Amino acid sequence: KQWYQRRVAITAGIIHLIGNLRRSCVRCLFLYTEQNIRDLHGRENWQIGQERGHTALPFLFQNIVLSLLTSIREVLEPIKLIDENPIEELKSDVQSMFYNVVISFADCLKHLTDIIENSKSEEAEKQYIEEKDSSYNSGIKTEERLVLILGNCRHTILTIIPILLQTFKAHGYIANSDDSIDNKSLEQYSSLERSIFDKYVNSKENFVFGDIQQFLEPNSFPWDSCNFPVGVSIYVQELALKLVLAQAELQNIEKDLLKRIIGHLLENVTVRVCGAISEVDRFSKNGAVQAKLDLMTCLELFKDNMSQRCRRTMYDTLDSIPSADINTEDETVLKMLLDKFKQQNSVIFSCLDYNLTNEASFGLVSSN
Repeated sequence: KQWYQRRVAITAGIIHLIGNLRRSCVRCLFLYTEQNIRDLHGRENWQIGQERGHTALPFLFQNIVLSLLTSIREVLEPIKLIDENPIEELKSDVQSMFYNVVISFADCLKHLTDIIENSKSEEAEKQYIEEKDSSYNSGIKTEERLVLILGNCRHTILTIIPILLQTFKAHGYIANSDDSIDNKSLEQYSSLERSIFDKYVNSKENFVFGDIQQFLEPNSFPWDSCNFPVGVSIYVQELALKLVLAQAELQNIEKDLLKRIIGHLLENVTVRVCGAISEVDRFSKNGAVQAKLDLMTCLELFKDNMSQRCRRTMYDTLDSIPSADINTEDETVLKMLLDKFKQQNSVIFSCLDYNLTNEASFGLVSSN
């Protein structure tokens, strides 16, 4: 009897040891997977697939995690012969381990963003390109790469993570009622997305306003002594052209970001243009007509894509311009100049004819 009890104890000890070894193996698999995912930045080639807006990197992340799941099953399946629920002792750890795996891809995207930021100089950019394989798409600009990372971030949190989470739940590794991982990962990816979004928008603001900033300084234009206007001010024409180029870049890479980024830029257009006109000390009649022409042109160009707040600010600024000396003939000329600008720049108007106000917001965070 003692021999039998000793044998049972030894057998139980061996079973327990085997279980512990296999569970330790599972923990190691999670750790190795985390590192493999963090190193994915080295496999980014900036090639856009059939689904525009993101690269293949999120799919690589998904495949690595699914391979992890396969490995976990291979490790734990044999234990079921001696342990009905081999994952039970791991459940308390799986949640945090799975979360760490999910967030490791956010670390990868963050590292990729840092590489891009550090590669803005010509020498660093050349070195970075040379380190990549022949599939590296050197035609993608720095700002466009940031947009692709935004697309990768959005696709990961909206599509990839829910698939992975549901798969792990289906195999009993995470409780079906557990939404904490989804919520915490959303918070992490939203923070990353907001940071990249701000970097991209800042670069676009420099692009849009860089050449015309001098025209938007208070009293930079002789509003009290200018001649009668013969056309729309150059800064308005430059704004329209730069916004068309910015919009084209987004449409070619990530259409879902169009609403947020163009809307953010139009907020700045409204603040700067209306601010410059509101700070004018004195208008002559000619200056008042010019200011009205410029604001009316901005409204015609951007009103369909502006927020209600921006439109209201534009109209309020327009109403604040002195009109006592402007007669019917002046108003007729003003309308004629506006119509002439619209005819001469019909291509720009057609490019900007994209009603963003009816677009659904796909952003993880608000741009306001």
